[in-house]
Amino acid sequence: MKEYKLLASVVLFRELYDSNKDIYDVIAELLKAAILFEKKVSFNNTEATQLLENTFGFIIPESVVKTTLRNRLKNKEQIISFADGVYTLGDGVNIDSSQLTTEIEATKNKQAEIISDLISYVESSYFTNISEEEKSIIIDSFSAYLLEDAVEVKYADYISSYIIDRQTKPGFTELLNAVREGFVLYNGVRYTPDLNDIGLWKTELTIYLDTEHLFNATGLNGILFKQLFDDFYNLVKEINHGGKKYITLKYFRECKDEVDGFFHVAEQIFEKKFGLDPSKNAMIFILDNCVTKSDILEKKAKLYSQLDGKRITIEERIDFYDEHQYNIEDGNLLSEIQKQVEDTGRKFDEEKCIKILKTFTRINYMRKGVNSGAFENIGYILMTGNNFTRFLTFNPLIKTTGKDIPFATDMDFITNRFWFKLNKGLTNHGSLPKSMDVVAKAQVVLSSHINSSVSEKFDLMKQDFSTGKITKKDAEYLHHELRQKTTSPENITQDTLEDALAFLNIDGFENHLREKSLLERKAAEGDKAIKEIEAINLEKANEIKIHNGNKIKIKGALITISLTGFIILFYAIFAYLIYIFKVDQDSNLTIFGILFTFFVGTVPLIKFSAIKNKLMEKIT
Repeated sequence: MKEYKLLASVVLFRELYDSNKDIYDVIAELLKAAILFEKKVSFNNTEATQLLENTFGFIIPESVVKTTLRNRLKNKEQIISFADGVYTLGDGVNIDSSQLTTEIEATKNKQAEIISDLISYVESSYFTNISEEEKSIIIDSFSAYLLEDAVEVKYADYISSYIIDRQTKPGFTELLNAVREGFVLYNGVRYTPDLNDIGLWKTELTIYLDTEHLFNATGLNGILFKQLFDDFYNLVKEINHGGKKYITLKYFRECKDEVDGFFHVAEQIFEKKFGLDPSKNAMIFILDNCVTKSDILEKKAKLYSQLDGKRITIEERIDFYDEHQYNIEDGNLLSEIQKQVEDTGRKFDEEKCIKILKTFTRINYMRKGVNSGAFENIGYILMTGNNFTRFLTFNPLIKTTGKDIPFATDMDFITNRFWFKLNKGLTNHGSLPKSMDVVAKAQVVLSSHINSSVSEKFDLMKQDFSTGKITKKDAEYLHHELRQKTTSPENITQDTLEDALAFLNIDGFENHLREKSLLERKAAEGDKAIKEIEAINLEKANEIKIHNGNKIKIKGALITISLTGFIILFYAIFAYLIYIFKVDQDSNLTIFGILFTFFVGTVPLIKFSAIKNKLMEKIT
């Protein structure tokens, strides 16, 4: 497990570099340790180079090893002698590498703890026991993930989520970043035959940016991508400082066409003619806060203005086929690639593949077919953020030998290469490129996979809608749900991890959403029906209330009339009786006085309201 050995070795490399500040001193210490571990007394340059690989997993250019042996171990420290092409360890020389041994063992122990924790994390995420074979794959994947030795890494989603989840654990992020930083240093040495060139960039290099990096440069893909691009661009400015322009940034006309087409689609979406692909963060950003179509055109003009301000210009050359020997496009190649892709269970996009191969032809044309040698001398390269482009550029059908410089690479590689070449050092961690931050890498990987999954599901949704498998209402619901899943790297945090993994690992996500949509619609319809029934009941209750109220009013009026009539009748009968039984001596005035006195005396005794209320209670 060569990569696993490298994990601890690159941390040691970083620690030695941080203390010694000289690459040759670092390699000298590693050579002494390797000589001691392997119990070597004599060796040549080739054997010494092999010692470093056997002991630490380092593949260092033999020219660098030769210079170190001669200038450090022979001339400066005088612990070896040289005769007839062979170096010999001096008699009585005692090499003390106990500190290195202690440091590397301590690092291995820490990494073993992390790997054990990672396996437990993946196991708990899978809810199953992982076989020993799968555990070995996880370890290899973790090593490749940190050392960037692979385009596609199995378990990358779980490794990314694990890193994000554990980032606040004391010492965790620091150790993994030490691996990343150490690997940048090692990789720099690995691809620099002459370390005396460190500190300056002296060759011309044209870097072609793909469409995604044009968006990154102008902030359309979010904060983290903008920060990563700014780290790269600041190193370009430093290299070009002083008059001569060594690094040129360009983009092909096809990229301009893609950008123009992107903004045209934005206008169509604004006018409701097209649906928004929820996986396109840049599109969401463009449409955000746009009130009129002219706002979209203004953002487009601003993008090109920002590119001009950074001196990122269009490639003026149009014809790249006047020398056919540099053309790598071929029907048989296309068929082979299609077979490779479909064998992995993925959908093959022929149009996209042809477009990428055309770009590779242009790069090959610019290089005049010379693809070997040092990266600094390659002259032309495509900087891409597209996973399929990276898959193709490292494909053995295209990159035929391990020593060939690929036609395309990612921004992290170039940033790290510039950083090493300029001898930026590791002492000020605040100034290190964001590309060395393992948490940033995890966020980019996970968000990239999520958005790719959103795009695939969106395409499937459109296909299902066009064939009538789903209704317009289902499609609208699915579109809304997918849009909620689209994310920028900076939005992948410890709080959002669970949802991210759930989305990536749900089998039959479309069916899941449709079932959810159906349940929500039924619930909504049921809620609507309940509300309608409640409204009807309320209306009926109001009608009954009004009706009953009217009835009560009528009954109340009848009772009032009846009581009034009864009282009037009572007084009339009393007056009649007085009138009948009066005597001759009684005058009319006397009769009136008797009646008035009786009336005044009895009226307060008659509780009209109380009697009325009692009667109302009886009849309601």
